[in-house]
Amino acid sequence: MSTWLPQSIRRRTLLLVLSLLTSISLMIGIIGFIEASHEIEELFDARLAQQARILQSLSLGLERMELEDEKRLALQNTFEQALVVEASGGHKYESKIAYQVWEDNTLIFRSQSAPQEPLSDRMGYASQTLGDYDWRTFSLSSIYSHSVPELRSNTIRIIVAEREDVRGEMVDKIVTQTLLPDLIGLPILSLLLWWAVGWGLKPLQQLANLISKRAPTHLEAINLEPLPTELAPVQKALNRLLFEIETMIAREQRLIADAAHELRTPLAVLKIHAQNAQQTLDQNDREVALEQLTLGVDRSTRIVSQLLTLARLDPQGQDNTLQDINLAQESRSLLAQLMPLAWEKEMEVSLDIDEALDWRTQMETGCLEIILQNLISNAVKFAPAGTEIEVKWSQNEHEFVLQVRDHGCGVSDKDKQRLTERFFREGKASGAGLGLAIVKRILERHEGSITPRDTPNGGLTIQLSFPKIYTPESSSPKAPEDDQTKVRS
Repeated sequence: MSTWLPQSIRRRTLLLVLSLLTSISLMIGIIGFIEASHEIEELFDARLAQQARILQSLSLGLERMELEDEKRLALQNTFEQALVVEASGGHKYESKIAYQVWEDNTLIFRSQSAPQEPLSDRMGYASQTLGDYDWRTFSLSSIYSHSVPELRSNTIRIIVAEREDVRGEMVDKIVTQTLLPDLIGLPILSLLLWWAVGWGLKPLQQLANLISKRAPTHLEAINLEPLPTELAPVQKALNRLLFEIETMIAREQRLIADAAHELRTPLAVLKIHAQNAQQTLDQNDREVALEQLTLGVDRSTRIVSQLLTLARLDPQGQDNTLQDINLAQESRSLLAQLMPLAWEKEMEVSLDIDEALDWRTQMETGCLEIILQNLISNAVKFAPAGTEIEVKWSQNEHEFVLQVRDHGCGVSDKDKQRLTERFFREGKASGAGLGLAIVKRILERHEGSITPRDTPNGGLTIQLSFPKIYTPESSSPKAPEDDQTKVRS
């Protein structure tokens, strides 16, 4: 925005409107001045020609009468007296118009304002400077032949002149009468525009008043009635912002409530174990209490970590930041890190993936690690010792599919619908009940899905699917090959 413009919308609008109006009025005035000058010139020139032709007709008529010299002179004096402008009567412009009638080189008669010498030596229209004034002249000449052949023909010349300042005054008056109303009306128009713009911006002020009177806890949608069309996008954007703020506050309150709910019992248990360790005199009982205290701290730490992960993965949280990833390589590396969990229960983890296919895609940083960690730890927790956890990757034209199978007791159909709910725990199992909720949230952020199924011969299979996202360097997936590679950890 230009710094020279006022910050007030009303003043800025008024300044722009008046500037445009003044510019257009000035342009119209200039064009009007040019057109008026041209038309006045044409009108006055036509009048000069008409007057010249009238005098020409009178002069020729006088010649054709073939009067005696005495009578002819008397008639010429009468014409000349008729052209004399009296000081007490007539129009002021009459003195600015001159006439001359010449017969050959003799001045027959003239107006009082005309000099003795010819007003112009050119035929037709001409501009002359005589004395202190500029004159516009028009000349006509005609040859009169006498009825008596012995007499030679005479040349009658008519010159009509008009001072240029007459035309200038007329143009000035026309332009003044055209522009004067604009000059007088501009201040009045400015006041009316100031009021009109203020009235037009009144809904904006009303919207500002509605917002300023809102309490911080009042996040309901704004409803301005009547709502101008121009303010509809603003109100819509404000209501969307209020909704997002309300959702964010609700999410934070829910996180705090969830954390308080989940940590209340572990902290109470920790306090009991700490009191037992302080009060008991038996060394074995103290060691047992301290061991339980350590387990309780680990569980509380795990709950806090999962709550923070869940908050970070909220769909309305921060924007997705994707990175290139190779699912086959990352899966092998992550499963190798998770093997100690399975070894504690003498379990095996296998990876089934076709190495011939292209496993490049894009995911958020750390999401694959969170997925495998939660799925493997759940399988280890619920599957019997000595069983196998199977991790299988597959793909089709549009998506990747991950299956994690255990061979435990499985889950009822009723509980399958609730496995991805936050803080849902089946039976008396330990844990915060957040693992599959976190996995579901990650899949939602990647436009994927999670489906729990029964494993053949008993157990639970968690199947994940999410669309392929190819990196710029990634080509189309390789064609499937017949041989399958099974990696066993």
